[in-house]
Amino acid sequence: MSHLANLVADPKLLVARMRVGTTEPEELRRTVARIEHNDSTGACEIENIGELQQRIAQWVANSSSATLSRRDLRNGCQAVLHPPYPPAEDEAVIDRLLSEVERNRRRAAFFAVIDAYLDGFDNESPTLASLASRLEALASRWPWRENDSWPERISSFYLLDPARAPEVLARRVFASGEDPFKVLQESGLDTAGRRFGGLAEAAFRFACHLVMRMTGQEAVSGQRTLIEWARNETGDFGYQRAWPDFVEASLTPWEIEEPSEAHKSALLDMLERFGGGDPRAKPERWRTVMDRAPGAYAVLMRWLTRASVLQFLDIVDRLMPDRASRLMWAYRRAFWMSYLLSDGSAPGIDAAWVAFGDEGARLARKTARETGDKSFNAFGKQNDKSPQHAALILQMGDLTIVDWSHSAKYQVWKRGDRGAPQLFKDRYRSGELYSAPIQESHVSPKTFSWQKSLAQIIEGRSFYSPKASWRPRGV
Repeated sequence: MSHLANLVADPKLLVARMRVGTTEPEELRRTVARIEHNDSTGACEIENIGELQQRIAQWVANSSSATLSRRDLRNGCQAVLHPPYPPAEDEAVIDRLLSEVERNRRRAAFFAVIDAYLDGFDNESPTLASLASRLEALASRWPWRENDSWPERISSFYLLDPARAPEVLARRVFASGEDPFKVLQESGLDTAGRRFGGLAEAAFRFACHLVMRMTGQEAVSGQRTLIEWARNETGDFGYQRAWPDFVEASLTPWEIEEPSEAHKSALLDMLERFGGGDPRAKPERWRTVMDRAPGAYAVLMRWLTRASVLQFLDIVDRLMPDRASRLMWAYRRAFWMSYLLSDGSAPGIDAAWVAFGDEGARLARKTARETGDKSFNAFGKQNDKSPQHAALILQMGDLTIVDWSHSAKYQVWKRGDRGAPQLFKDRYRSGELYSAPIQESHVSPKTFSWQKSLAQIIEGRSFYSPKASWRPRGV
């Protein structure tokens, strides 16, 4: 409720703020109701909208010479694109309605139909294109006042040209120096309803498609603009139907090159904050993106995989109890980093997840709080080993690999092996991460080091039998 409405709700409070005598607040109550109605979401707030639309259609069908009430004319114009019986879909009805607006010079009704057009904008709709044409003709004949801003807005931003308006708005936003709201103000799209209405959304989508084709610093700047543009008053994502477009624009420019770690972190934070969540834990929110833009989704998974591996290495570094343990761990860090940073000449890591014991979980959460890096909060829990143990769970082609910290053995499952653990779980039961057909120690065998043995399995140059010890092919 607005401040004015609060005053009306308590007449004593209203009187206390006035320097003159009391007044009957009934008319003021009606004024507040109109203000709140005009600030609401539009035609869907009109009571009995279907009855109103049918009444208007009947008025046209009867060729009545009577005029509509101001209320019916204004609300009918506000509902020209709204179901169940949108007047804009019937040429006779919309022509008569707009003729009534023009004949009686009803400004409120004219602005109501402009609002309906801006909110219900759909550049693929023949009905909207027809309405735009009628509005453009009416605007050219309208007796504008000297201080009216709409003629300049309509001309400058091609607002009544559905084929051009989204592109013009999008390009103006990028030319404004990362200040989308300034352009929305200039174009008349800055009110609560219009800012996230149909035309603003179409312009945002067009901007997303422009950013998809950008690279380097231009992409960084474009993505920052999109983030500012997309935020609503609560900081959430304001264009829900454009979510796949925003995700593509955030990720597609980085299919080949990588942004800075700071910008990557900002993008991941925004994708999570804007309602995506972690796709490893909430895949349903990302299903459309997976199907429509597999390349963009692959970028996201690459970043999250890298974050999980680095998280594992960072936390385990701090859990190593002594110099000897840290020296042993350094070899494992180097081994996995070589696959994480693979240039394509060797297999890469397709997906990764971490399962910490209690101590590792505590350290990860502490790091997330101290650094603001939410990726440290993305992990599972295990109780197979001590509170200091951690398991890195990897998907590499047909293999599922679990590498443990400290002195625990690495585990390898091939596709089809029973008991292979799933990635991205919150909690792993006892034995789930320590029951693979292959279990090898990190202590070097007689002839082959563990790095060589595991590399040959990963690169497909080995065989094994669950009933026999593994040996490299040819030995």
